[in-house]
Amino acid sequence: MVLDTFMYLDYKEAREGVPLREILTDLETHPDYGGGGVHFGEYTILKEAAVNEEVGDLVIGCQSVNMGYDSGTCACTFTSPDKSNVYVVYRGTGDGEWPDNGIGMTQEATAQQKRALSYFEEVVQYMDLGENHRVIVTGHSKGGNKAQFVTMESKYGKLIDACYSVDGQGFSEMAVDRWKSKYGQEGYEERTGKLNGIHGENDYVSVLGNSIIPEEHIRYVKTPVEKNNFAGYHDIKYMFASLDYVGISGEYVTTFHGRKNSDTGKKGELGIYAAALSGKVMNLAPEKRDGCAAVIMQIMEVAGGKRKTGINGEKLKLSDIKDFTVMGVPLITQSLFKGKEGRSFLWSFLDKKVSLGEITGGIVLQVNDRELFRQAQILKDAVEEMKKLTEEIRQTAEGIPLYMKGGTVFYHRIKLAANKTEKLENQLFLTAQFQEQVSESYRKWDLQES
Repeated sequence: MVLDTFMYLDYKEAREGVPLREILTDLETHPDYGGGGVHFGEYTILKEAAVNEEVGDLVIGCQSVNMGYDSGTCACTFTSPDKSNVYVVYRGTGDGEWPDNGIGMTQEATAQQKRALSYFEEVVQYMDLGENHRVIVTGHSKGGNKAQFVTMESKYGKLIDACYSVDGQGFSEMAVDRWKSKYGQEGYEERTGKLNGIHGENDYVSVLGNSIIPEEHIRYVKTPVEKNNFAGYHDIKYMFASLDYVGISGEYVTTFHGRKNSDTGKKGELGIYAAALSGKVMNLAPEKRDGCAAVIMQIMEVAGGKRKTGINGEKLKLSDIKDFTVMGVPLITQSLFKGKEGRSFLWSFLDKKVSLGEITGGIVLQVNDRELFRQAQILKDAVEEMKKLTEEIRQTAEGIPLYMKGGTVFYHRIKLAANKTEKLENQLFLTAQFQEQVSESYRKWDLQES
């Protein structure tokens, strides 16, 4: 877990072959780390943990950034001084990787999982790992998912002694069925028997997909987070934190330590609700689940201030937005207000003096379908105006004297402008069409209710 935390320093300038303690010394006065900046929490955890020689003496190597891998495949190794213990560590979701997480809920394997596998097998060959080594594969969040995937998929699987997935999500049923078919039940259980889960009590990512980690191999860790810090429930550093109330200021202060918090023995209210919601999503038909997952993961990507397309060029389609609007929104609303897990979660996060009461009727989504339809018509009118504009631009281009058409850039720029407006016109039309479909879906729900 300490090594998984190191990956979030995003420190790509670490020198190969130096101990962790030495790297931390290099960062002691760096404004982002020891200097109290954005990664001060992670740095504090590592600095305190590295006092233990078994941690501080671990030597970094095989950094993926130096091996030609993309920014999403962020991984490295840490080796004990006698080279007997080797830790292969994967970072959590990198820039552009959120869409890949969604794909992992509907397909056998994703591009980023395959790259993680390629990295591991290259490391095995480069370091000449064998049965005389103790090999541990680990990672947090998507890194934990990659660590699981590598353990299940690698041709060097027998060399892996254990996998520790910290808050790592599960897999699609297609991936699980493939492994059971590939290895047989006994071989499948042999591989999954190496998997271990360490999850925050209120983590909401480890419950996504189908978990293949044996239940008896999963531990839930106390994660003290202020209620308004939703991201903190999935942040590994809060597994090393204490939350202390300062009476004088009336505020809570978070302190980070070099040892993980104690186990709780069970999920928290948010963790239970997230698991219930994930189960409902996984029960959707794969093509509908794919659309819902794509929208949610894109929201996560953009919310993190990252790129608007996936690292492998994944983009949202109108059909994805439709699936989320028509299937995902009602499912989330229903589970939150009607399901016992959702209501317990709300109760735990609200002022206990507030009564939720009993919701005996259906959940009402207040949507003005007429307004949606009206807006769609406005968009269609705009499409017609753009058609006229495109035609005018083309006519202007054709009106240029023949002797100027072949020898001037101006003519070609006008033609290019016409092509661009036509492309925008098509995109606008698809948006209007989609909004009409959403409006019609909500209208039909109203008719069914009445």
